Amino acid sequence: MVKSLENISQQKKIKKIFFIAGEHSGDLQGSIVIRHLKKIMPELEITGVGGKLMKEAGMTCIHSSDEMAVIGIIEVVKNFKCLKHIKSDIQNWLSANRPDMVVLIDYPDFNKLIATYAKSIGLHVLYYITPQVWAWRSGRVKDFVKVIDEAVVFFPFEVDIWNKDGTEVNWFGHPLVGKAVPTASKDQIRKQLEISSEKVVGILPGSRSQEIDYILPELLDAADLILKKYTDTEFLLPLASTIEESHVQSYLANHPNLKVKIVRGRAYDVMEASDVCLVTSGTATLETAIIGTPMVVVYRTNWLTSILTKYFIESAYIALPNVIANKRIVPELIRENFKANNIAYAAIEILEDKKKQENIRAELKKVKESLGEPGAGERVAEHIANKLKELNN
Repeated sequence: MVKSLENISQQKKIKKIFFIAGEHSGDLQGSIVIRHLKKIMPELEITGVGGKLMKEAGMTCIHSSDEMAVIGIIEVVKNFKCLKHIKSDIQNWLSANRPDMVVLIDYPDFNKLIATYAKSIGLHVLYYITPQVWAWRSGRVKDFVKVIDEAVVFFPFEVDIWNKDGTEVNWFGHPLVGKAVPTASKDQIRKQLEISSEKVVGILPGSRSQEIDYILPELLDAADLILKKYTDTEFLLPLASTIEESHVQSYLANHPNLKVKIVRGRAYDVMEASDVCLVTSGTATLETAIIGTPMVVVYRTNWLTSILTKYFIESAYIALPNVIANKRIVPELIRENFKANNIAYAAIEILEDKKKQENIRAELKKVKESLGEPGAGERVAEHIANKLKELNN
């Protein structure tokens, strides 16, 4: 009997945490934190919703983030039943298992629903990679602080935004600093990839299938125009783990003259090897900035979402390097400006002007320096570990 009671006591000491990442970028950031958490607290039980990276880092997934990676209002409506089912499963799990903490990563509209429920049953809620309230719908801050206990933000300027509305806020630097690093020098990577051309353009169409459909065709049309100007240009296309190569090949088949090398798992090497990158707005723009490669930032979604967001966006910029610098460092081509000729013109302008390239690289270096020292993901993990101990005292 005594032994049985001891076993029960030991079980109660095992801490549990639940993570939710709704898309590939969140999966990456979550995996960095989870990997370090497992080193600090090997006995910690980590469950949640995430992708391949979080699973490899040590998390037990009850759903894949691939099921949730939808963009745009129309797509959310189409996937409403699926998202509702996932939400129900998460709530049931939280109720049955009552983890010590719930960590939400980005994916704001869905995660707000989960935060509301978690808070209602007395769970500690930490929001990591908070909603971009500085970009649009700034009034959301007041609603979010009611349903979370603390926030860990990506950018230093976000601290004041969340602090003034009364929630605990921490900034530990940006986790991509020290992580977004190529494996070799520009010349070495080009040699490895068997690139002989003088000019190399990276094509980064996004990590979601819908982004490929909306964005890649226009980028390939732009690549054709770049090729007319510089006939020896080679193109590199890094493929996210979430995208099947056949999906991309179906679009490449319409562009037989393009020399496009598909590279799996080496996005940072592609950014380093390129003279300019055509980058879909999002985390990849910051990764490209950290590496220091000039870029043209693009974005397109369905027509309804495009029209509606036009009236809600409050930030002067959409590209993260521009947002952080609070000035236009790199070109942004979205909505009606997202056209092949505009993209090609912006890229060619950079390719043919060495001074412009140097100026962009210098500005991107300042952006990188503003993001803090390497090891932010590890510091976030240490903060979570300390908070878990505090909550259990």
